Amino acid sequence: MKKIALADKSRKNRVFFDNLIREIVICLNCGDTVINRELELPVYACHKYARTANGDDKYFQITRDSGMFFKPLGEVLSEKYLDSIDQMLREAPSELKLCGKRALITSYISEVTDLTDCHFSALNQMTSIQ
Repeated sequence: MKKIALADKSRKNRVFFDNLIREIVICLNCGDTVINRELELPVYACHKYARTANGDDKYFQITRDSGMFFKPLGEVLSEKYLDSIDQMLREAPSELKLCGKRALITSYISEVTDLTDCHFSALNQMTSIQ
């Protein structure tokens, strides 16, 4: 499997990728084989683009010029990336399921993506993965 290139993309929307990394870790620990494309995660957005097309008010302002709102994974990442994440989940070693060990899970993620320890700081607040 070719490494999934997520590191550069994370620079532009760190809040989204931190939550994506947490979701991937949860999926690996639970033994899921697909990621939920409808799962809504927070994303940064420029103020003028923050409202959804149908006027939903899922947006809150962070600064004068930017804000955050929630979008489904399938609207933020391309099918190519989502399919690659699904493949990563399907091919994960069985010993990751219910292991609850951060080192084992992040070691596997490091093998199949370009994410580094810096990205895994997103896991610091997770108490169930030690």
